[in-house]
Amino acid sequence: MQQTAKKVKYPKLFEPGQIGGLKLKNRLTMSPMGSFLDNADASLNDIQLEYYEKRAAGGVGLVHIEAQYITNKTDPWIQTKTIADTDAQGEGWAILADRIHAHGAKMGIQLSIGLGRNGFLFGNQGQMVSASAIPSHRDPDHICRALTVEDIHYLVGCYERAAQRALKAGVDLLQIHAHAGYLLDQFMTPLWNKRTDEYGGSFENRMRIVKEAYEAIRNVVGPDFPITIRLGGYHDFPGGREIEESIEICQYLEKLGFDALDIDLGAYERKQWIVPTPVHGMSSMAHAAAEIKNHVNIPVINAGTHTPETAEALLAEGAIDFVQLGRPLIADPDLPNKLLNNQEEDIRPCLFCNEMCDGYVQLGKGITCSINPVTNFRLHYPDIKVDVNNLENSVETPKNIAIIGGGPAGMEAARIAAMRGHSVTIYERNGTLGGQINIASGVSFKHRLKKFTTHQQIQLRKLGVNVVLNKEISADSPELATADHIIVALGSRPVTADIKGIERTNVIEIQQAHIHPELIVGDKVIIAGGGRIGTEFALELGRKGKEVIVVEKGDEVAHDLIIENRNPLMFKLEEVPVEILTNHEVTEFTDKGVIVQKASGEVIEIEGDTVIAAFGRRSYNELADQICEKYSSAVRAGESIEKGHTGIAVHSGFIAGLTC
Repeated sequence: MQQTAKKVKYPKLFEPGQIGGLKLKNRLTMSPMGSFLDNADASLNDIQLEYYEKRAAGGVGLVHIEAQYITNKTDPWIQTKTIADTDAQGEGWAILADRIHAHGAKMGIQLSIGLGRNGFLFGNQGQMVSASAIPSHRDPDHICRALTVEDIHYLVGCYERAAQRALKAGVDLLQIHAHAGYLLDQFMTPLWNKRTDEYGGSFENRMRIVKEAYEAIRNVVGPDFPITIRLGGYHDFPGGREIEESIEICQYLEKLGFDALDIDLGAYERKQWIVPTPVHGMSSMAHAAAEIKNHVNIPVINAGTHTPETAEALLAEGAIDFVQLGRPLIADPDLPNKLLNNQEEDIRPCLFCNEMCDGYVQLGKGITCSINPVTNFRLHYPDIKVDVNNLENSVETPKNIAIIGGGPAGMEAARIAAMRGHSVTIYERNGTLGGQINIASGVSFKHRLKKFTTHQQIQLRKLGVNVVLNKEISADSPELATADHIIVALGSRPVTADIKGIERTNVIEIQQAHIHPELIVGDKVIIAGGGRIGTEFALELGRKGKEVIVVEKGDEVAHDLIIENRNPLMFKLEEVPVEILTNHEVTEFTDKGVIVQKASGEVIEIEGDTVIAAFGRRSYNELADQICEKYSSAVRAGESIEKGHTGIAVHSGFIAGLTC
């Protein structure tokens, strides 16, 4: 009897595709993302090999590994990459290619010759380089050295040698790295290219180094091997490249022979697109890719906050040809296979929060994920000798585990403990699980937090975790006396500032403002407190048409956000009616608004219809202390240990569930 083919919810995602002579099993590719997992000399190690192999095993058609520096002769900061432009580098590529190919995926390499003026200076290591003698982005007093013609010829030779090694290693695709205002982009862009020789001035001259790099690679790999290029659709800052010139560039690159265009956005001058955040919306860079696709006939690839729904729609519309997933594959490497097998509810939904992926890379710590602690676990928790890839029913003696608090930490602890074979009960004092996520996800652009909470609840149900809602637990509760192990994950509580008039009816604590938006009356709203929570809520209200004033006693708002998240938020605030007053301390709440004292000592009154108090949160330690003092088996998780973002809570919950 003939079987009916399984119906796939996202057919366009799993439609075969082709780039040049390379056939791919689907339209899903992994973005090239810096991981900081490699060794100091740029060689691959076991953790990095495992990281990429897992994503290949997860079902993507093409794995783009992160930018491979094919020289260490440009940026001072890459001088440590001593295997660059050596056979040892190609030998590492060969090992990785075998690991990726074993799972039916193809391997692409992004080739980079450096960041140029966007690079890093550590101490007195040398001079930055660029197309011209222009200021360094990070230190305008540092003038870059203009690359000589001999330097450029050397760099073209680096591309040729890299292509030879990649071909020998079994690599399937090569991509030239030319986006975000990095070194090649500096040649392409008049703002940075002030040269008067054959590599500057006219359009053809500014494109010459890209042309020569392409030809050097093509002469090695032959006509059918795919060569792509990544560049920004526009730079999004005054003086940068606009979409019209990018279209001209892309048409030129197509005529040159490139097999596909990988289109993103932005540059460091107004850094918000390198790792776009939820404030940009989903599939946030696709509009530029779609516009360029209207003017070329080769495939267009696009990354940037894609979800399965938005990616499928873009492919169905013909707006793009291939979807790149970056952070979603860090959150869940099995995302493609789960989609293909109609297991969407089991996908860990990326928050696009940047906290422990790009945030960790910026700290040089190696990439991991806020909601998936398994990502490179051995790197970040070397002292915990547990195989986190094989946790199911792994305990020899199951215990009765009581977890107090059903926020992200408590739920993650419950998930891991139950997976290992323990009998788990969560006690939550409210009527639903989720904790602070239920409040934070009320901001429209943070809706994926709610998706994550729903995912956690589904997994707990599948694992048979007992959930007791509307249950207040104290240190004397009998439920604790019968437990073999206790995990205290109580979360945090709002800070109530000792300021005159805070009890007035026109003053609303921000948590209540989220829960009961009907309490926000009038068109003019004052937010007292400019941390992350207050500033994000200001954007939300501004987008709804409210006139918002953020009052902050410090020097800046959103100071508790990493720069990759703060920048986009601040830029988006420029688009809505939000006024920000720093160095203004609230000294009194009145029936008309607030009285503030400026840093100069001047006292003024600011009027508003509603005042929202956003003075932050503090860990709820009193009960945690009582329980831990009474029961030696009790441990803390989440904000009972450390107040912070969702990732801190999830990781601490994971460890608590792993070690009970």
